[in-house]
Order: sequence, then C-alpha cells, then structure tokens
Amino acid sequence: MRHTEDSTPATSSAVPGAVRWNLVPPNGSAPERTAWRPGPEQEEIAALPAGCGPRLVLGGPGTGRTRVLVELAARRIGHGLDPDRLLVLTPSRLAAARLRDDLTAAVAATMSSPPVRAWQSYAFDLLRRAQNEGLLPGVAHGPKLLSGPEQDVLIGELMAGHAAGLGAAVVWPPDLREALGTRGFRQEVRELFDRMSEYDLAPDDLRALARRLERPDWAAAATVRAEYLAVRRLRMPESYDPAVLVTEAARVLEEQPEFLRAEQERLELVLVDDLHEATPSIHRLLAVLCRGRDTVMTVCTDTVVQGFRGARPDLLRTLDDRLADPARPLRRHTLGTSRRMPGAVAEVWQRVAERIPAVAGARHPRTLLPLEGTADADNTPDAENADNTLDAEDAPALTDAAGAAAEHAPAGGPGTGAGAGAPQGEVTTVVLPSPLHEARWIAHQVLERHLVHGVPLADMAVVVRNGRYLEGLERQLSALGAPVSTSAAETPVRDEPAVRPLLGALRIVTEAAGAAGDRGADGHFGALTVQAAVDLLTSRIGGASPMDVRRLRQRLRAEELAGGGVRTSDDLLVEALVAPGALDASGVRSVPARRIARMLSAGTGALREEGATAETVLWALWEAAGVAESWRRRALEGGPAGERADRDLDAVVGLFESAERYVDHLPGASPAQFLDYIDNQDLPMDTLAARAPTDETVEIMTPATAAGRQWPVVFVAGVQEGVWPNTRLRGQLLGADLLTDALDLGVEQAARVTPVTRMREVRHDELRSFSAAVSRSCGTLVVTAASGEDEQPSEFLDLVDPPGSRDGDGTRAVVDAPRPMTLRALVAELRQWVQLHKEDPVRSEAAARLLHRIASSPRPVPGADPDTWWGAGELSSTAPVFDDGVPVPVSPSRIETIHRSPLDWFVAASRAEAATDLSRSLGSLVHAIAEELPEAAGSELVAELERRWPTLGLPDTWESAVQLERARQMLRKFAQYVLDARSKHGRRLASVEGAFSVLVQGRARDALLRGRVDRLELDEQGRYVVVDLKTGRNQPAGAKIAEHPQLAAYQVALTAGAGTAMVAGADEAVLELPGGTVTELSGGALLVQLGTRAKSPSVQQQDPLDPEATWARELITRAAELVAGERFTARHDQAEGAFNGHGCKLPQICPLCAEGRQVSEP
Repeated sequence: MRHTEDSTPATSSAVPGAVRWNLVPPNGSAPERTAWRPGPEQEEIAALPAGCGPRLVLGGPGTGRTRVLVELAARRIGHGLDPDRLLVLTPSRLAAARLRDDLTAAVAATMSSPPVRAWQSYAFDLLRRAQNEGLLPGVAHGPKLLSGPEQDVLIGELMAGHAAGLGAAVVWPPDLREALGTRGFRQEVRELFDRMSEYDLAPDDLRALARRLERPDWAAAATVRAEYLAVRRLRMPESYDPAVLVTEAARVLEEQPEFLRAEQERLELVLVDDLHEATPSIHRLLAVLCRGRDTVMTVCTDTVVQGFRGARPDLLRTLDDRLADPARPLRRHTLGTSRRMPGAVAEVWQRVAERIPAVAGARHPRTLLPLEGTADADNTPDAENADNTLDAEDAPALTDAAGAAAEHAPAGGPGTGAGAGAPQGEVTTVVLPSPLHEARWIAHQVLERHLVHGVPLADMAVVVRNGRYLEGLERQLSALGAPVSTSAAETPVRDEPAVRPLLGALRIVTEAAGAAGDRGADGHFGALTVQAAVDLLTSRIGGASPMDVRRLRQRLRAEELAGGGVRTSDDLLVEALVAPGALDASGVRSVPARRIARMLSAGTGALREEGATAETVLWALWEAAGVAESWRRRALEGGPAGERADRDLDAVVGLFESAERYVDHLPGASPAQFLDYIDNQDLPMDTLAARAPTDETVEIMTPATAAGRQWPVVFVAGVQEGVWPNTRLRGQLLGADLLTDALDLGVEQAARVTPVTRMREVRHDELRSFSAAVSRSCGTLVVTAASGEDEQPSEFLDLVDPPGSRDGDGTRAVVDAPRPMTLRALVAELRQWVQLHKEDPVRSEAAARLLHRIASSPRPVPGADPDTWWGAGELSSTAPVFDDGVPVPVSPSRIETIHRSPLDWFVAASRAEAATDLSRSLGSLVHAIAEELPEAAGSELVAELERRWPTLGLPDTWESAVQLERARQMLRKFAQYVLDARSKHGRRLASVEGAFSVLVQGRARDALLRGRVDRLELDEQGRYVVVDLKTGRNQPAGAKIAEHPQLAAYQVALTAGAGTAMVAGADEAVLELPGGTVTELSGGALLVQLGTRAKSPSVQQQDPLDPEATWARELITRAAELVAGERFTARHDQAEGAFNGHGCKLPQICPLCAEGRQVSEP
C-alpha cells in the first residue's frame, strides 16, 4: 500500500497493538535504483555515526545533498536503527513524496509511521498526539488544517461584515478604504497575519508596534486579527492556519517538557532537507527539538523558491545559536562536486549565483567541480520511445515537401539535448517576436525532440516564473499539439473546466429551490438563465459544440411553431433542461441536453432530502452526469484526450475534497453557503488526491514545483522584464516586511530600511528562483524570452548568454517560430506545396503522395483528403433558386439590395446573416407597439413600451437605459406624426400591417411582389397612401426619394388594387398587374423617420407615380431576373465607399474582397 502522509496514523511503536505500515513504492514494485558512487565528501556524511550531533551540509544544486541524506538514513536503518526513531523533514509534500520513494528504494522496513514528512505535516502530527494526551486546552477533537483558500474566505467574510457595519469596529486609514473589498487587500492582510503567526505576535503586540512606528493600519489589522482568532476558535476550534501550525507545535514542546522529552527520546536521528526554505517558526521548532542532538540538515541558499511563503535563508546565520550546545557544536560539511549539471549549465548557474549575497555561516562553493568518468548515459533515449516517427521511405518526401524545420532553429536547438549521439551540456538562449511565437517555438522544440530525436516527453520540462504565466503558456502549448501537464495545485479548483459545470448546476438547483422555480419576467425559468444553459451544454460535462446548441435551438423552435406555439428558442432551451419530460414531449434528440436535464433533476432531488449538504448534492449531480466511466477509459487510453481526462478527474476529486472539508468544518452549512465559500477562493487548493502519471507529457511548472527535480531538457520560458525578475515590492501596503524587520532588527533599525534596500532584497529573491530554474537541467538548458513592442528580454538573459560570448556585433537576434510540428500543420504545408508550387513538380508530387498516405491511414488527419478541400469539390447544386416558369418572389424592402448586390440578397434570403443586433430588436418592438396602438397618444405608447421592455432581456446597465430613452423618443415622434397626418394633411388610418401579393409581368421573368405595409392611410382624394416607419439612425438623401425602390414598389402594388384588398382583409389574394394596366390610382408613399436625432418626425414623401411611367415595374421585374438563376453577382458601389472592399457588408465571402477569396484561389 502506498500511503499519503497526512492520512497515515502516526502511532508510536511503543503503543501495544499499533498499526504497522510497510513502506512500498507505487504499483507494488521497487523502483530501480541507480548505482551511487559517493565521493569522499559524500561518504563522510553518509557514514556519520550515532552521537554525531548537529551537522550542516552545504552544497550547490546537483551536488547530492538529498541523496546523501537518503544514504545516511538507509545505512543507519541497516545498522539496526528502528525506522520509527527516524524523522526526515522536507519543505513540501511533493518533496516528501519524492524523498519517501527514494528511501523506499534504499531500504524495505516495517514501521508504524512514515519517517518522511513535510514539516507542516510533522507539526500537525505532533499537535494530534498532544491533543490525544490532553495538552491542547479547548480542542476537543483532532486538529484540522485550515487551508490557505479557507483562510482567505474567512478574512473576506470578516471584511464584508465590517463594510456592512457588523462585527468589531475597525477604522482603517482613509487612503485604504477603496481597497478594502479587493482580493489584493485580502492577500495583504493574510500575509501580515502569516508574519504575526510566524513570530507568535499577539494583536496587542501589533497595536504596540503600530503606536511606535505610527502605523494606524496595523492598529486596524490588530482588531481584525483579534476578531479572526475569536471567530476561528468559535467556528473551528480544532483548526489551525498553515503558519500557526508550526508555531503551535513549537509552543507545545516549549511548554510541555515531559512531552518534549518523550519526543526527543523517540527520535534518535532527525534529517532536514533544504533548510534554506524554512520560515522563522520552523527554525523555532528545530531549536526546541534538535538542540545538541543528532540532526543533519542540507542547505543551498542560492536556490530558495519558497520566499513567497515566508522562507528566510538569512536566518541560517543564527543556526549555531539555535542548535549547538557546548558539548555538541554545529559542524559543517561542504559538497562541491556537481553530480547533475554538465559544465555549460554549471557555468550559467555560477554566473547567476555570484550575484546573490552569501549568508554568513551557510556559504558553499559556487564553482562546482565536474564529476569525472560519467557519461550521463541515462539521458540517451531508448529506441522504443521513437515510435511516432515516419518510416524511412517517407523521410525524403517529408523533407522535400514540408521543408527542413530544423533550418529555422538556432544553434543548440533540436537534437542538441538528450537526443541520441548529441553532445551533452548545451545552453541556448532564444528571443522570439512575441509570447505567442515563444509558445509556438517551444511546442515545435518539444515535438521535434520527441518525434525526431526520440527524447521521452517525461525527460523535458518547462519552468516559468509564476502561475499566471503558466496558465497562458499551458493553453497555447496544448492548442499547438504539445502534450503538456501542470500541477492541479496551480489553479483554484473553481476554475477547473471539469468543475465549472458541477458548480454551475449546484448554483442553479440551490437558487431554484429558493425561487420555487417560478418563471420570471426576464425570460428565464427559475434560476436557469439562457447563458447558464448554454454554458452547461457546452461545458466539459455537457460536451456540446456551439453548432450542436444551434441545431437544438432550431429543432425546438420548429417543433414549437409546428404546434402553433410562439415561444422563443431561449425559453424552449431553458425548458428542455428544467422541465421533466420536455425533450421527450418535443421528440428532439440531444444527448448533452438529456445529460444536463438528468443532472439538474438529480440535484434538485438530492437538495430536498433531509440533511442535504454540498457534498451529497454534488455527488448526485456527478452520478447523474454519467461521464465517470468514459473519462476513466479515455484517461487509460492516453494521448492528448487521455491527458485532459486525467486532469478532469483529478479536478473533480479536488472539488469533492473541498466539499468534504467544508462540511467537516461547518456541519450545518447549506450548499448555497458552500458556493459562496468556493466562489471566494482566489487561491489554489492543495489536495491529497493521487495525481495522474505524467510520463507521456511535458510538465510546465513554477520553480517551487520544480525544486528537487531534474530533467535532461529544461526550457526556462518567459524571461522578460517585469516578469522575471518581477521587482515589484510585495507586502508593502500593510508593511509585512516592515513588521518582520521590526521583530528581527528592532523598531529603530527597521525604520531606517529604505525602499531601495527592499527592492534589492526582492531582486535577490528573483535571482534565487531563477538560479533554481536553470539548475534543474542535467543536459540541455534552453532559455526563451519575447522581444516586441510590449515585451523586452530580461537582463537575466545576459547571465545565461553574456554579451561578450556572442558573435558579430553582440546583439541577440530575434528568430521566428517554425510551423507547429503537428500532423494538422504538416497537412496544411503539404497542401500548399500541392496547390501553390506547381513549378516544382518533384516536391509537389512528393507532397501529394504523403497527403494520400496520411488520408489513407487508419486515423486520417482532417484536411488530408482532397475530397474534403474547400473549393476542390463540385458545387452542391447547379439548379436555379426558382424553377423556370414560376414567378420569382420579390419583397419591396429587398429590391434596392438586389440591384446593389445580388449576392447580399442571397445571403440574407438564406438567413446566413449575423445574429440580430440590439437595434433591430428595438425596431421590432417599436413596430409592434405602433401596430397594436396605431392611434394612441404618446403617453400610452411609452407606458406600453415600459411594460414590454423586459422582454428584450437586456441587463440593467447605462447602455440599456440609453436605449430605453431612445425608444421612448421614437414612440413620441410616432404619436406626433399620427396627429400631424390627421390634423394637417387630412389623412386617416385605413389599415395596419396589411399584406399583399401582386403578380407583375415582365419580358424575361414575372415577379411576385409580396410585402407588408406598416400603415395604410386614405387621403382627402380617396387615394391610398403607404406609410413605412423607419427606426434606423440614417435616412436616404432627399434627391433619391423620387425613385426610391421600396416606395415605388409599394405604389406599384397600390395601382394593382392592393389598398382595397388590404382594407378588405384579402391578404391571400394574388392581384395581377398586366403591362400598362392601372386598377387604382396611388396617393404616394412615405418614409417616416423615427430613429434620427431630429426632435420631430422626419417625413420623406414620394409623389404618386405617373400612370404612364414603366420604370417602377421594370425595376421589380429586373430584380426578379437577377435572383432567379443559380449565380449571384457581387458588386461594390464605389460611390458609397465600397471601392476595393471598403464598406462591403460581406467581406468574408465577397469574391471582390481579398478576405473573401476562396482558399483554392491564388
């Protein structure tokens, strides 16, 4: 059984019936242990006898500090030391897991507790045993660790309460009040609290320092701290902050001498790895536990990566005072031989380390001696790892068709690292034009080294400065086809793609329970909005694509219309997910929709059960999703999809761990409260869940995650100014650094520390993390940066590649990134050779053969088959849009578009235009109100508008308010027009929204003129006048009104008797207009402009048509001819600014525009 440290019972071997643990490696088999040939300096440490006293091992990265601790432990156990009397401490759980595996490989023994622990884990175990013995007053149950995100949430709750006037009276300085509710301010408070915990500083002590240093913000923080401690003791008396944990453990040992004596007698040997990462409380704990006792510690002050967690390498100067006693002074050992870094990498590390100030009492050699007689054979890739390369017969074709990508790589690029036969110890710096090019270049390098040179993916790693840069680089590399992975602890659990739909569903069912599922006026059912429905459907669990959602909407809408309904696709989509049986009743099939509907139904049921918690409801949602088995199979299959499934399963486990912890801490809390808690987590949650293996991926990590590890090929990316180093002063808002200085140096000395001094210290911290990053390579080191308008390479790049070592004028060239080394990118390049390079028939033919081979493979790559190429196949149909002899439908509102560009008309008629914008929705609403209240006063129209306004589903923003006022003005203008038409022009209303159909005979093609009229009025002479309401901002020029196509078409319809037919309600009748025949006289046609900036309605009138004129009828029949066939002409009106595509409405598909050309065109 492979255990996790915090879940292991730490029972003493002296306890009768204690649980015995057998330390075994993962998968039940011992890891193969490489032969270790210690040098004299290492042998001296590994052979330390019992009673050696405190020892400090100093050495640079790769000198074997950790390995010598493992050997010392193995030898002691081999000589009879009970493993239960051994304690090995490390800075983190990841480091503890690795060291535990190394110890497992060195010795197999049965023990009651794991000897290797992170120091917080040991402190936790110490407090647990102290509580069992009744040494923790007020703690009735076993201690629990309050994680960083949980601490952040608690601080946020207190700050929110203070803003609402609840809790303690906290008076912050006026210049901080705008920041009180921000995440950054909570981070500052948390950092200040951590420093107080490290030094065991009480709130009253902080108030005293606030008075002496004139820091009113500290006085306010002291009040918050006191309230924080009180709330934590009341709500979670057994919980401890990470920073408090070690301090409490040290206090127990200091205040309980018998407990301390028993612990010291139990531990015969204590080993501490990477003591340079220790905080003040760790030093305090070791001083109590290990003074004068057998303790071996390792240190490298140049590779500190836990500075953001309070690591203090400078405290090593006090180590003699803390650990030595007169009988057993602290002795030092130095390791100066590099067992990891080859010469070139060691030189880079040395240049970086030399700029870091040494710590008194912890100096170690920075010029490392090479280890003689080692060829580093372990870095040579096995031939079995190169199974993704092409056959030999394809290699010439690939080289000829796709080009030698290696030509684009700088010196020291592909193959110079761990590839077979390549020299070891290469160091390369590469500057790219942008971070995107940087990601493309790294992706190409990773794939080329793996596919061409056979370097295992697990032998490569990418190290970046921080988590924010890591997330962006991971997305880019994954999109480019590079198999990458990151630690789940780098991302808050709520932001994991697999977790978002579970939290979204939980939010919907909890809010729906509160709202009883009533339909609101804002167009959604209960708590499920349309956007939330789409998010669930297209989530990792839903699995639908945007096209799938669109098809679902269309099918639901079609079924609704077929049944005589009028609901929108938004309402139908929401109903399909929340109403039981809605999909079954509609007959629409959609696996994603049914899955989400099952989840919401199961979550609602679980929420109604007695004692429902966030954990039980989440479990119901997860089980109803039914994706666990498919994700498990995909994870086992490997590949990019398997890697994503691995990550998704890990994320879901992390969510359930968070829910379990929350329910344990707050047994009576509701699922809604858990949502508030998880939403407020701005920090990643550490988890004990076993992580998926990463043998088939390249890990991307920060220096803290990379600490203690090594790879044959290491990329250190993002070495830009402002990123690495980031010299921004941290913790300055509330003066956490000043507090540390005041406690270490005294108030007077701390007040003299200047910002320049603090910036220098930050720079040294940045150098230490960079030193740790470059020293992870045991073969090839590649350091990359971007140089563009917004990015400049960091000065750290000069430490890797000094100016004096460059050729020419010493400037560093900016290189471009080759195409991604993926099959999709290869297919794209081969297609270019086939289609665009016919002048080189040899390469073109070779590219065609390769494309054929790729397309014929069992798993063809999309785009390789020529039958799928856009523009290469035959037209889907050559038939005309309208059959011969059938009248062509023509709408008056579309005649102008047809004559301007038939292609534009065809796209609109095919409903391929962009989604309706707000302006059109607003216009539709105004038209609808004008239709239903055609003679109403302005106040009535505005009241109806305000009643209907929520149906647009607009958010309550200033923009929505502006649009509402604009709609009010349009309706007031309409009311004014109605009044003027009746009182000034003597016209009265005859009909609204009347429809007509008129057959207009033409020489080549008859047109069926069909339209609908906003208003039909009757003038004083008994003639009908068509009124068209316009809600747009622009209006046609007055000179164009006389021949305005839409108004002319309306008048042609009137001359055929359409006015009388509309008044009679004969909408279905088809009127005929033989050539030259006039049935009725027209009274003209009007455009009433309601949407312009004018305060009153602008009326543009077209006079009645001359009965003898034929131009209007010819305009209609010519439009029918233009759209009756199978081809539609694209035209640009240069007079309206559409020259060379500027102003074109459809540049993406217009053949006259460069953007709209076919991909098959040159």
